[in-house]
Amino acid sequence: MKRLPSLLIALVVLTACDRPFADVGEATVKVVSPDVTVATDQERIQLDLRVTSVRSVLQVRTEAIDFASLGNDLWRAELDLATGLNRFLIETTVDDGPVSMDTVDVLRVDWSVDTPSGSRPILFGTGGHTMSRLSDGSLVLIGGSVLPGSGGSFDAWIMEEGASRFAPTNTQSIAPRVGHTATVLPDDRILLTGGGVFGNIDNTNLLVEQVEVFDPRAETFTAVPVEGPPIRRMYHTTVLRNIGGELFVVLLGGRGDTRYTPSPELGIRRDMRTFQFRNDSLIARSPAIGPFIRSVAGHTQVALDAGPLGSSGQYLVTGMDFENEFQGVSMYMDFDAPAGIDLVDWAPMRTPRIRHASVAIAPGYVLHIGGRDPDSEEPIGSGEIHVESAQASFYLPAGLQASLTPSYGGTATLMSDGTVVLLGGFDASGSGLSVVDFVSLAVQ
Repeated sequence: MKRLPSLLIALVVLTACDRPFADVGEATVKVVSPDVTVATDQERIQLDLRVTSVRSVLQVRTEAIDFASLGNDLWRAELDLATGLNRFLIETTVDDGPVSMDTVDVLRVDWSVDTPSGSRPILFGTGGHTMSRLSDGSLVLIGGSVLPGSGGSFDAWIMEEGASRFAPTNTQSIAPRVGHTATVLPDDRILLTGGGVFGNIDNTNLLVEQVEVFDPRAETFTAVPVEGPPIRRMYHTTVLRNIGGELFVVLLGGRGDTRYTPSPELGIRRDMRTFQFRNDSLIARSPAIGPFIRSVAGHTQVALDAGPLGSSGQYLVTGMDFENEFQGVSMYMDFDAPAGIDLVDWAPMRTPRIRHASVAIAPGYVLHIGGRDPDSEEPIGSGEIHVESAQASFYLPAGLQASLTPSYGGTATLMSDGTVVLLGGFDASGSGLSVVDFVSLAVQ
């Protein structure tokens, strides 16, 4: 994948092509309706444009479809939509002047939601946990807490494919964890890194340094030694990289120890560390990389390219920049860039959020769901889909959004059939949720 230049990173849904020799008579095009920042679930839309120019506008068309003039600079056309991103090139002709080209992007999403209420998959509320899907389709839930600031759990739960409820394992983790990461390894074991003893901490002593690996078949937790400075962070992200058969684990950001020596200091980390996973040990292979990385915690990191486990090289990182007045931030991270790891700012989410859940629902399509406002700490009642080719995000269709429960600290997991499992999180009162939504989202 070729890295997009930073000049193309403005968040727009309606964009104009470059016009180096602009003519004052060129038309200006603005979408009047529908709101194209919101994805639609309709097969056909009525697109109204406001087209203005100092000259008379003679024609507005797209893909051999002519818009009808309604007067007062308004033009209308009925357009069919395919599932996924629809890009309409708007060609405008003015009297005795240039022909201009603009682009309107419309996202169509086909969806359905199933929220079991009789036989619920979990009977307890949880947030700040991790959810992992194994190669056989089983789901593994580890850790979490019942309240945003309460103690982390030692428990692990497994729901086998075809089952209707999570069952507890026979053993518990070595350390309680909330805000940790769970990385599925090629042998289906799960590597647990970081996290806190509590959901809210005020000193580095409450960070979990112990790394462990969970074997879901044997239902055992085993300590993993770390060579190098210990891992002291929570609300970070972790990705697995398989390079020539060697496994590497990359940790990014999070809330944790920002100093180590001569004395620890709790803050938001703006670094990235790489470890090699060999012989059930983690071996530090790089110092903490920074400060070109944004100051992020409670963010998400999702592979943009589909492929075997550990093969992804391009990622979308989304969250809040804690050093720039809580600005929303998105970053395109390319591990395969010729000059090394490349990090480029992309268009942020339409609604800045932290502790949301993100998952790739198709190559180049990333679902962001839930989260909370960093100031009010209220759960955000909206989700959005980032479309890589449009360099923009689209809010979920209104009907789909109304079917979901606002929460933060939950998880989103893609199943083999394309269903997204949304599990748990915290509601506006700070209570852990036991709600599980099975969401079908078609964008291709």
